[in-house]
Order: sequence, then C-alpha cells, then structure tokens
Amino acid sequence: MEKLKNLGEFGWLKRLLPQLFWPASLHSQLCIGPGDDSGVLRISGQKVLVATTDAMVEGIHFERRWFSWRDLGEKILAVNLSDLAAMGHVKPLAALVTAGFPGDTPVDNVDKFYQGLESCARRWKTGFLGGDTVGSRKGWFLSVTLLGEASPKELIRRSGAKAGDYLVTSGPLGLAAAGLEVLQQAKRSTGWTQPLVRAFSRPQPRFDIGRVLGRKHLATSLMDCSDGLEASVRLLGEASALGAEISLADLPIAPALRRWADYKGRDPRSYGLKGGEDYELIFTVSPRLWASVKKYLPRVKCIGRMLPAKQGFWAYEKNRRIPLTDYGFAHFH
Repeated sequence: MEKLKNLGEFGWLKRLLPQLFWPASLHSQLCIGPGDDSGVLRISGQKVLVATTDAMVEGIHFERRWFSWRDLGEKILAVNLSDLAAMGHVKPLAALVTAGFPGDTPVDNVDKFYQGLESCARRWKTGFLGGDTVGSRKGWFLSVTLLGEASPKELIRRSGAKAGDYLVTSGPLGLAAAGLEVLQQAKRSTGWTQPLVRAFSRPQPRFDIGRVLGRKHLATSLMDCSDGLEASVRLLGEASALGAEISLADLPIAPALRRWADYKGRDPRSYGLKGGEDYELIFTVSPRLWASVKKYLPRVKCIGRMLPAKQGFWAYEKNRRIPLTDYGFAHFH
C-alpha cells in the first residue's frame, strides 16, 4: 500500500485536487478552484469571495522556544493574509481561528498569542468571525481560515504565464531560512541577525505589490514564495505548462543574509533558491509591460524568464546550469 511519505505533499496534492467534489448547482459561482493560493467564489455581479486556510503544527512548523507568544499569533494570521495578497488586489475581510492547546498551557501564554493575532488583524483591518478552541494531548495546533473580497478582473492566477515572460520577485529571498537557522542555533541575541529572525517570525504580506499588479493588470501569473523560490517557480511553470530559468546572479541578497552565509561558509544564493517562508511575491510579466512594472514598483527584481515546457527548469550562472528538480520542504517525508 502506497504511503503519503512516498508521494510527498505536492505529489499527494496532484492526486487529490482533481478529485475534490463541487456540486453542479454551484458551478456558476466557482471562479477559481483548488490549486491557487486561494479559492474564489462569485457572490455578486461585481464582487467575489476569496478564501484561504493555513495551519501551523508544533514540531513541524515551529518550536515554542523560537517565538514570543505574540509573534506566534502575528505569524499565523500573516501567512494567511499573504495567500490573499498572492491573488492580486484583494481586500481582507474576516478570519476564523482554530487553536489546540495542551491543558497545562498557562493562560497568560494563550492571552499573548491572541494579542498577536489581534495586533496583526488591526494592522490589516481584518475582523474575527469566530473559530474553535480544542484540547491537544501534546503540542500546539493552529489554523486560520481567511476571507477576502475582490473584483474578479483584479485577480491573478498561478496559470497564465507565457514563454518569454520575465520572472520577478517582490523583494530579497532567503532571509527567513537563515532566520530559522539563527533560532535553531540559539543565536537570537546577536544584533545583526535580527532582520533574519524577524523575516522568519514576523512575515509581512505584500498587499502593496498585489494591489498594484491586480489593479494595473501587470502580471500574467502570481503566487507567494512561502514554499521557497525553487518550488514556487516549478509550481508557476507547471500551472502554465511551461519551464523556467532563474539567473543566480540576479537574486537579490540582503546584507544580513550575506553576512550569515559567510559565517556559515555557504553561498547566500542557496538560501534564496532553496529556503522557504519568505512570503515575498513571485510573478511573471510580459516583456512589453516591464517598463510599466518598474515605474509602479521600482524595487521589484527580474530574476529569470519562463521557457517552453520541453526546456524544463534551471538555475544558471555564467556557463553553469543547475537543473531544478525539488520542491523544497514538503510534508509527510
């Protein structure tokens, strides 16, 4: 009997998503089904409901010693907000929060966790509709379902890219992966590593970028980089039946990441290529619109281009080409 660990997370999803039921009576309301950063339902002639959910499990996504309780609350909501930002111009509306705690958890810790949730919700003007609180025999389990609204004309899917489109990132990559290493090695007190730790523990959804891309119709495909650049580029390419190449020389590297990589004796670009949880946006742009993109979003960076499917997925530097065959971290392994 085949095991989940043999399929891996993305293999399982490729098998599962085509089987998910949707009633024929509601077919006219389904705008975007499973497979993008969020699902989308039509609720009126002018507006659609955008919905996403994400979970964090202790021992898989986090260790309590890595976070203040407030930061943990901030992060679980922020990563869901990022999924809305990754759909284009989306207005957050409301969240439902499910949390599982062991019975011996101090009440003060739970209070601080919800204070972090509230702080992030106030920043992004997101309300709470409710949720569920349950007991856990061992660790913490956290899940958020987030609802937003949008005009269907201002949404961008993962599919839609064309061969020759530029591959673009909204900001530097690899900081969160390095921040995780800092926390694992208990080096948080080192001042210059704070940008790395902050990138991991306090991600910021890029609504500013998604809003412009959606309203100005500048991107042909879009997603966030929570799974890492290599995985994100492969997922974007597969959604559009394309390949892609990444220019390693063009990856934006933050000074703190460069310093940490030197300390670890690693190439800083390996963090940008393989690391996850950055929550920057990865998107594709037609070359004819690149000047407009740089006009409205001067800090974004072109890091490659989309290829015909038969050319596959690559990272390159000068005369060296590296095949991209991995999806980074995947559950069930």
